[in-house]
Amino acid sequence: MSKIILKSKWFSILMKGLVMILISSCNNNVSFVSQNRTEYSPQYHHGKFHNKIENLYNASAAWRTVINEFLFGNKEDHIPKFTIPIKRFTGDEFYKNSEETLRFSRLGHSTILLQIGRKVWLFDPIFSKRVSMIQWIGPKRFHPPPIKIENLPFIEGVLISHNHYDHLDYYSIIKLKDRVTHFYVPLGLGKTLISWGVEKRNITELDWWESIKIEEIELVSTPAQHFSGRGIFDTDETLWTSWVLRTPKYSVYFSGDTGYFEGFTEIGEKYGPFDLTFLECGAYNESWRSMHMMPEDNIKAYKNLKGKILVPIHNGTFNMAYHPWYEPMEQIISLTNKEKIQTVIPLMGQIVDIENIPKIYKWWKQPKNVK
Repeated sequence: MSKIILKSKWFSILMKGLVMILISSCNNNVSFVSQNRTEYSPQYHHGKFHNKIENLYNASAAWRTVINEFLFGNKEDHIPKFTIPIKRFTGDEFYKNSEETLRFSRLGHSTILLQIGRKVWLFDPIFSKRVSMIQWIGPKRFHPPPIKIENLPFIEGVLISHNHYDHLDYYSIIKLKDRVTHFYVPLGLGKTLISWGVEKRNITELDWWESIKIEEIELVSTPAQHFSGRGIFDTDETLWTSWVLRTPKYSVYFSGDTGYFEGFTEIGEKYGPFDLTFLECGAYNESWRSMHMMPEDNIKAYKNLKGKILVPIHNGTFNMAYHPWYEPMEQIISLTNKEKIQTVIPLMGQIVDIENIPKIYKWWKQPKNVK
C-alpha cells in the first residue's frame, strides 16, 4: 500500500512538473486553456480557488452592512449632480510610435488603456452602460466612455483581473473579440470567453507567478486577495489576479480588485519599482476591507510595491458602495499630500505620458456655475 501511495505522490509531482514546463513554453501564439491546469494550481483545492489566508471575508457581516446602509444610510452624493467632464480622444491621438513610450488613459472605473513601448494593452474593459448581467438594471455609468471600441488603436492584448461584472463585461468582450490579438486571463476564466465566442487559440490563462514574453514585454500574473463569481453557484471557481507588465525600460503594476495583504511586498521585491502603480481605491467599506482596500491601505500597498507614481482606480464611474462617489479621490489626495507621494487622478480620457505628468485638476468638484 505504501508503495502505491509513494508512486502516486511521485506521479503527481511529475505531472505538476510537466505542466510547469508547458506553461513556461507558452507565448502569445499559444493558448493554454485546460481544466487540468486548474486542478494542479497551488491556489485550487476542494473545488475552489483560495486566498493565501483563509476565512478573510465575513459574508454575514458584509450583508448586515449592506442592509443597514440601504435602510438607514446616508444616500446623499452617491451619484454626481452634474455632468462629469471627460476628454474624448481617438486611437490615432493616443498611439505614439516610439519604443520609449509609456502612456495611459483611464476610460472609467478600472478600465485602463496603456501603451508600453510600441504595444497597446487594455485592462478590464467595461464599455457598457451598466455593470450587470442585464442592461436595464444595475449600477449605471456616471459618464460615457471617452472612446468607442471601434475607435481604439490596435490592441495587442486584453488583460482581465477577475470575472466580476465591473471587470469582465460580456457586451464589451463581444465587440472586442475580433479586434484584438489576444486575451490574458486568470486561471479557469478561459472557458467563459470561449462560451462568448472568443477563439481558444486567442486565450492564455495564467496562474499566480506565471509569466509570458511578447517580444521584449514580460507579462506576469501576480497574487491578489479577492474572490470571484458571476452568480450564486460559481463562487471562486475561477482565479483572480493582479498584473505586472515589464520592458527593459519600464514596469507597470495593475492591482485589479484586492484587499491589502503581505503579497504586495513580495511583488515589489520581485518586480518593483513600478513606474506606474494602478491601485484599487473605491467601492470600499470597513466590512469589505479584506477584499477591497481602504484609502489608507493604498498607501501601504504603494510603499510595499515600491511605486513611483500612484494612479487610484475603481472609482468615479459606478455607484457601487455607500461612500460619496467623490470620496476616494479626496481621501487619496489628502493622504498622498501628507506622504509626498506623486499621484495622478486624470480626467477620464485624458492621455497621461510618463514624460509629462499633469497636475491634479479636481474634475469631481461641481463647477461653481452648475447648480
